[in-house]
Amino acid sequence: MNARPKRIAILGGTFDPIHEGHMALGQRFAHVLALDELVLMPAGQPWQKSGVSSPAHRLAMTRLAATELARRLAATTNENATPDAPVTHVSVGTDEVERKGNTYTVETLQAWRPMVGADASLSLVIGADQLVGLDRWHDWLHLFDYAHICVEARPGFDLTNVSPAVAAALAQRRCDAEAIRRRPCGGIFIDQTLDLPISATEIRDLAHRGLAYGAKACEHVPDTVWHYVRDHHLYED
Repeated sequence: MNARPKRIAILGGTFDPIHEGHMALGQRFAHVLALDELVLMPAGQPWQKSGVSSPAHRLAMTRLAATELARRLAATTNENATPDAPVTHVSVGTDEVERKGNTYTVETLQAWRPMVGADASLSLVIGADQLVGLDRWHDWLHLFDYAHICVEARPGFDLTNVSPAVAAALAQRRCDAEAIRRRPCGGIFIDQTLDLPISATEIRDLAHRGLAYGAKACEHVPDTVWHYVRDHHLYED
């Protein structure tokens, strides 16, 4: 009997800082897609953003979060995935922080496809706010040549908010989690389980005020990440 193709998902973001919303997102898709590997990938210099913390700091925080996420996944029982669901390996991708200049997701996925193999299920995990503006991403339709797009939307998210171009892609490509697990690329899966009202901007503000008052923890970020923020005096200005 041939081994089934691997299931890999990439959860990218500025991660400035990586927070409990990202952790919940990773846990949810590790379970529902029965992932073999979840890759946390901090952006290098996102072309749509400016003024972010250095890649070195964001990469270090991502590595701390990956260790904690792996621990949580190993400790939980998978209630939603298929019976052959593995314990998901959590890794950190350095592709984008090592790339010079602006980074584009389509180029990252294009590089990953030959690495994982033609038959592997490769998914990109995003939030609903990113889905709404997906057609503004660089070369966005070619994302589907290399991966699935898996979206976490709040319960009751209104899909009429998306642009006509994205709506057309949804009509053609929307599928369930089982199809994502079985196919290499090309689908869109929308999960409406989590409600994640956590903002990195608010966390940076909390960090600034928390550091000023010597707070030893922040409920919105893993403890190890908060300690890193404190030790390196991030977000103090």
